[in-house]
Amino acid sequence: MDAFIARQPIFSTDMKIFGYELLYRQNESNFFCGIDDDQATTELIYNAFLVMGLQDLTGGAAAFINFSKELIDTEVPFMLPKQNIVVEVLEREQVTPATISACRRLKEQGYQLALDDFVLDLNNEPLIEMADIIKVEFPMVSLEDQAALIRKYGKKLRFLAEKIETREEYRKAVKMGYGLFQGYFFSKPAIVKSREVVTLNVNLLSSFEELNRPDPSFAVIAGIFEQDLGLSYKLLKLANTVHMEAKNRIKSIPHALTYIGIQELKQWISLMMLKEMQNVENAELIKQSLIRGKFMELLAGEMYPDAEPSDFYFTGIFSSIDVLLNRPMAEVVKGLPISGNVKNALIGEPNAQRHMLDFVMDWENARWKNLTEHFCVPSKVVNLYLDSLKWAQKLNY
Repeated sequence: MDAFIARQPIFSTDMKIFGYELLYRQNESNFFCGIDDDQATTELIYNAFLVMGLQDLTGGAAAFINFSKELIDTEVPFMLPKQNIVVEVLEREQVTPATISACRRLKEQGYQLALDDFVLDLNNEPLIEMADIIKVEFPMVSLEDQAALIRKYGKKLRFLAEKIETREEYRKAVKMGYGLFQGYFFSKPAIVKSREVVTLNVNLLSSFEELNRPDPSFAVIAGIFEQDLGLSYKLLKLANTVHMEAKNRIKSIPHALTYIGIQELKQWISLMMLKEMQNVENAELIKQSLIRGKFMELLAGEMYPDAEPSDFYFTGIFSSIDVLLNRPMAEVVKGLPISGNVKNALIGEPNAQRHMLDFVMDWENARWKNLTEHFCVPSKVVNLYLDSLKWAQKLNY
C-alpha cells in the first residue's frame, strides 16, 4: 500500500529552512480530502513515523503537525519526540478548559506550541501565554490587526506569516515584524510517497534479536512468546507438525524452544518475519527469497563447509528486503539484528556470502557463463536447488 504526505517548508528571515509543515494526503492529488481532523492527524503520524521516517521527511528540522482540540487532549501528542515537533493547535473549534489544560501539560513537558490560523478573540486569548509561535493567514487578516498583534506579543512570541503568495506580501510581512514565512511564493506543498509494508510484529523482532546474541536466553525468548498468543500457537504447531515424532509430547513454550533448538528457531522466526510482509503483490518475491535462502544454506555445506550456514541462509532470504520495504538496503540492515557478514553481503561488500549470493542470482537468471567464474559447480547443485524448492513448498504451515 502506498502512503502519502505533503510537506511545505517554513523559512526564517535569512531564507534558511526552519521546519516543515506536514500535511495529510490520501493520494497523489495535492489537496486535503476533507476527512475527519483526528483521523487525518493520526494517519499522518503513522505515515511520518512508521512508514517514511521523520528524519527523512524533515532532515532534522522541526515538523509542524496539526492537532484538533479533541486530539490534543489525549496522550497522542506525548508519543512524539518533543525535540523534533511543533504541536499546531487548530483554530476550528471553541477553546475549552480541557484544551487549555492539555496545552499546559504539553508546555510543562517541553513541547513547542503553535496557534494555527490565529485571529485574536476572547476565546483563544488564554492560549497565547503558552504559545511559542503564532501563525496568521496573511491575506485573510487586516494589516492593522496583524500589526497590533505583533506590537502586543512580538517580544514574547515568534510570528509566522502563512499563505504568502507574492513578493509584495513577503516584503510587507518582513517590514511588519514576522520572523517565519510559509506559502506558495516560496514553495507549494510537495508530495512525498512511500510504500507501506505490513508492520513487522515487534515480538518477532525481539525474539530474532535475542536469538542472535552470543548467548541467547531461552527464558527471555519464552517470555516473549508467552505474551503473544499467535506466536505461541505457531511455535507449538511447528514443534508438533514439523517434528512429527514430538507430537503429543510438546506441551509448553519452554519445552518447544529447547526441542527445536537455536539455529532452527532462528530460521523459522526469519520466515515469520517475511510472512508478516507478504501480500498479493509481493508473494512471488517472498517465495523467491525463501528458496534463495535455503539454496544458499545447502550450497554453503558444499562450498564453505567450515563457515556458519545460517549466515548464507539469512543473506538469501533478506536479499530482497530493500524492495519489500521500498528503502535503501544500507538503511534497512542497520535495523536488523544480523551478523556483520550478512550485512556486508547485502550491501554489496565482497565476502563469501556475497560471492554465494551472486552465484545464486546468476543461477536464477540462467547466466550459465558466469557460474563457473564463481564456483566449480558440483553435479549435485541441481539436486540442492530442487531440495530448496521442495522445502519452500512445505512452508504453508
